[in-house]
Formats: sequence, structure tokens, C-alpha cells
Amino acid sequence: MLELRRALAQLGGRRRLDLLLDQPDPRAVVRALPADEIYHAIQDAGLADASDVVQLASPEQFRTFVDLDAWRGAEVDPMRLVPWLRAASGAPSGADRDADLDAWREKLAALDPELVSLLLRSALRIHDLEEDEDPDFESERFLRTAEGRFIVEFVPDGADYVAIRRLVDDLYERDPFMAGRILSAVRWEIESDLEESALRWRDGRLADLGYPSFEEALSWFARPAVRGDAPAGLPDRPPGFWLASFRRETLLDRAAARLPPEAVERFESEALAAANAAIVADRVDPSDPEAVRSAVESARTLLELGLESLSGGDVDAAARALAATPLKTVFQSGFGQLLELRWRAERIRKEAAAAGPVPALDAPVGEAFAAVQRRRPRFFPGVDRPRDGWGSVAVAAFVERPFGSADEVRRTAAVLSDAEALLALGRRLELTPPGEPDPPTLATLYLTAIANERLGRPFSPAPLSRADLPATARALETLDDPRLSGAGAPGELLLAMARNRAAELAPVRAGEEPPPGTVAAVLVSS
Repeated sequence: MLELRRALAQLGGRRRLDLLLDQPDPRAVVRALPADEIYHAIQDAGLADASDVVQLASPEQFRTFVDLDAWRGAEVDPMRLVPWLRAASGAPSGADRDADLDAWREKLAALDPELVSLLLRSALRIHDLEEDEDPDFESERFLRTAEGRFIVEFVPDGADYVAIRRLVDDLYERDPFMAGRILSAVRWEIESDLEESALRWRDGRLADLGYPSFEEALSWFARPAVRGDAPAGLPDRPPGFWLASFRRETLLDRAAARLPPEAVERFESEALAAANAAIVADRVDPSDPEAVRSAVESARTLLELGLESLSGGDVDAAARALAATPLKTVFQSGFGQLLELRWRAERIRKEAAAAGPVPALDAPVGEAFAAVQRRRPRFFPGVDRPRDGWGSVAVAAFVERPFGSADEVRRTAAVLSDAEALLALGRRLELTPPGEPDPPTLATLYLTAIANERLGRPFSPAPLSRADLPATARALETLDDPRLSGAGAPGELLLAMARNRAAELAPVRAGEEPPPGTVAAVLVSS
């Protein structure tokens, strides 16, 4: 089984499921693996291609698939259960027809009655013949129940109708009395009560698998406790393969490989708890493989950051730290480095605001400056672009994301130094923006000021008139300013940003008349 788990970790998509199905006893193999890892494998391959694996799963595993897929936080979407019902029911035929039917009905019986009621509430119109002997129907898809009390009208059509129809048929075939009670509950029970009960059962089961509550997940994203933290509770689950697919031979992986055997199981369980904490805290949709992978990679990055901090990057020291330190503390140590970035950015912003209105900062500095001030600081990839292109539109065309390495933390710290120096330079040059909710950038203020100066006015970011735009574009075609060249690194950076912003005026120099409000490189009066 160990070799199989290693092989599963190295595969993805349909190939991983094919390996499971190629085993001598695929049912036993599937049922021996953690339900949530099978779920992630199914989502990676696509549920449409995974019905064989769903049918092999145990009733408890099937219930976990639904627990993960039918909910978005505390909100249930019962119709998301329908594709799983289709996959689990299959099309039984041949010698194994009775066994297939029994397996399907066992899965159906494992579902919470409250969830089934919520699904039927969404999929059926129920007519009680004791109240109305001649109900009006809105479709031709209806069924009189076995005891003769109800006529149920089916809302979905196509494949979804077939799945819901089979669900109702099987509920009555298994236990007509219970089926009638479910239909009564669908008609009369309060929906919020059904949802609350279903959520309570679902959360309890996921907690057993190692998924924390939302509050517990958030506790991972905090500074380490002063007196240390107890190890995270170990989930009740068999050994799996999923986390091994994220190994990259990094410091964390090399250190884990040096742990004594008795410490490996705890490490793997706590690493899984860290990954699940990131998934829950970020409210990740478990059915989105890319979002799940991003959350797990983010959790690994925080573990890497914390471990590097605790060990100085030495593998032996890192192994000792893993053996002696709860992984939650390692995780929090890594997140603490991101908190330090946020606190530093907030201090820079507050100190700048104390001196008056603060200009926005040009890309990518402004975007990185804002990204680290999120509740959970994020990395802006534009900072990796060559510095001579900073300030351009292209360098702003990136999307912030979770930090991926200690090097990205260091690069962002350097950008915060750039931000602090640029804001200080702007104050020295008296490039104060007007008091607006969305202030102009520092480069825009500088270009406006130097345009005024070259047009014979004082060096000031006072807005220009539209009539000045052609002369402004010509005046800013070349930029050489001793005020910036003599200001060291921040002056050189502001000059590069200003040149890239001034390039936006090229169409005006060519004689084009820009529409009102479209020129952003300089301030223009309305």
C-alpha cells in the first residue's frame, strides 16, 4: 500500500484514477484511502470521468464527497448533490446488478435525511391529495406515491430528472413509511432548521477528518503563542497520498525526511491540519482543484518561512525544530513574517499621512504596498518585472496572490523600502495631492509639476488646462532633472516611473485630441 500511495502522489487527473481501478481489488483499495483525498482526486479528473470510483467508494466516503461538495461555507446548495447521485447510481446491469443496487442504496441510506429533504424541497412540487384531490400540474413529469397520499411533480428535466426520480423511487422501495415522512418534512419543516441540523452533522464529520471550524482555522493565522502552542489535534483518518503530491524537495521536505519514524506520522497529520486550515480560512471551494492547490501551496509556504526562521536554513536544525515544535507554531512563525510586512506598511502609511495628504504610488510599488496590507498579506508579482519598466501600464497588469517563497517576502520588504523612500522624496519636493478619495500617483504629481515649470510656471502639481496638453506632451518628451538625479536611488526610481508615465502622452505629441478624462499621466483641470 505504501508503494501505491507513492505512485498516486506522482500522478494526476485521470491517470491517478486509472491506477486505482487497475488494482487487483480496486474496491478495497479505494475504501482504504481517506475519503477527502479520493474526493480531490475525483475533482482533479472530473466527476464525469470518475463514476467508477464513486461507485466503488464506501457509503461513508460517498457521504464525505457530498459533505465537501454540497456546501459553500455554512450555505448548502442541495442541487449540487444531483451529479453525485447520478455517478453513484450508475446503470446497474448483468450479473452484478443486485450488488450494484445494494451499493447504491447503502450510499443513499448514509446521507443525512435533512440533506435529502433539502434536495427534494429544491427538486419537487409536492401535492397532498388529502388537501387537494385534483391539483394543478405545471409539467408532465409527476408521480403518484405508493401509499397514494402524494403526487410529486419534478422540477428538473433531462438527466437531473432521471436522478431525482430514481431517488424518490428508491426511497419508497427501501422504506415507504420513512419516504412519506421525508415528503411531509419537505412540505412542513422550516428550511433553516433542516439546514442547521444538516450543517451540524456535516461539520462534526469533517472535524473528524481534520477540517477545523472557521474560528479554529483563523487561529492558525496569528502570531505564535507566548508560551508555545499545543500540537494540533490529529485527525481520525487512514494514511493518504495527497499531501505527498506537493513535495518539492524544499527545506520542509528534506527536514521531514530526517525525522525519526515515530515523529513522521504526527508531522504528516499536522501538515494536513495546516493545509485544511488554509482551505477553511480562505473559504476555498473544495470542488475547485486550482483553488485547493493554491491554498495548500500557501500553507506550505508559511511552514517553509517559519521553518527557515527557526532553523536558519540548516536541514539538521530544521529537522530538530520539526521534531520539537508543534507545526502550528511553525506555521504561525511563518505567518508572523507576513504580519511584520503588513505592520511595516501600515506604519509607513500612517507616518506619511501625518504630514498631509498621501499620493498613490505607481505600479508595482503601490500594488505591492496595498497587497501586504490585506488581512492576510499577499504578494504582487509585478515587483519581479525589470525596474526600468516600473510605472508602466504593463507592470500593473498582474494579480496579487499568496506568497510563494521566502525570497518573495524579501523582495516585498525591499519594495516597502522603496515606498517609504518615494513618499519621503515626494514630501521634500512638495508633491502634495489634492484632498481626494483617489489621489493621483507620485509620478503624475511630479510630471504635472515639471510640466508647469517648463511652461514658465512654478514647480507645482497644480492641474493643467486641456489647452496646455500639446505643449505639455512636447515639454515632457525628455526628462532630466537634477532634483531627481541628485536624490539617489529613490530619485532614479521616480524618474524611471515618470518617464514610463510620460510615454502615455505620445499620441498627444502626434496631434491626437484625447477624450476628456483619458489623460492620467498629468493632472488636467475639468
